[in-house]
Amino acid sequence: MSDGPTINRRLQPGFIIVTTDESLVRELQGVAGDDWEVLAVAAIEDAGEWNEILLYRFILLDLDSCAGDPAEQVRSLRQESMVNTPVIGVGGTKEEANRVRPQGADRFFARDEIADTLPDFLAALGWGKGG
Repeated sequence: MSDGPTINRRLQPGFIIVTTDESLVRELQGVAGDDWEVLAVAAIEDAGEWNEILLYRFILLDLDSCAGDPAEQVRSLRQESMVNTPVIGVGGTKEEANRVRPQGADRFFARDEIADTLPDFLAALGWGKGG
């Protein structure tokens, strides 16, 4: 039996939260509920190889509380791993968002609005599940 991704795992909706802020993780896991697998990591590279990251529908990148440089993490994801999974920036300053955007981040939300916005992403990217 293979240790690689299975069809059932690919169909299970999930997203990655890149943060060291445990309160943010708890809050967003609560919003996602039991239908979504939530992987919390300190840095994008902690989520695994490119093929493991592709199992997730999107990535929430905490611009205030992730390990390492957010812009470099997105650059590496896009250019080195060639992964096009949507990256949504959370928090940070306008200047930080302007550093991350050219590297391939897709959208940005303030820390205090991501919990209210998350259900929209779950519905749009859930493929008929969990949203």
